Amino acid sequence: MDNVIEIFTSTRVQILSKLRERPFTVSEIAKLTGYSKTTVTYHLSKLSEAGLVERVERGKWVYYRITSKGEKRLRVEIAVAVSSIVAAVISIVGFAAVKLQKTTPVMITKSVGEIRPMEDVEYAITRGVETLGYEYLMIAAAIVFTLVFLYIKFRR
Repeated sequence: MDNVIEIFTSTRVQILSKLRERPFTVSEIAKLTGYSKTTVTYHLSKLSEAGLVERVERGKWVYYRITSKGEKRLRVEIAVAVSSIVAAVISIVGFAAVKLQKTTPVMITKSVGEIRPMEDVEYAITRGVETLGYEYLMIAAAIVFTLVFLYIKFRR
């Protein structure tokens, strides 16, 4: 799941995701994420200001660890990312199904090679669900996913 998070989320969410495993130094986070130490330091300072991470000094080393507020925020961001991906996949599949329903199947006759609509053939394919049903289903799914996204993103 963390790999999906890294692909589809911001730098700060990636940093929080790593800090969920254990506390890390700036150098360790930079190696794990592939960002420069300067970039990591900047984002850690912003996360610290927001109360999502805290700075822990251990001798000469400075570690950063995620706070409970940071854990909650990370769960919200993961839920938003996953629901966005799911919604996108459902939309693609749904609209592909609608498009396929709207195309007229054709048959190529062997004798002269002409193309004729399948409705002209006695054994035409019967259609189960009408195109209009798919369209309403996709609209309903889009509305539901939008509402879930808004609820997850903006609830307090």
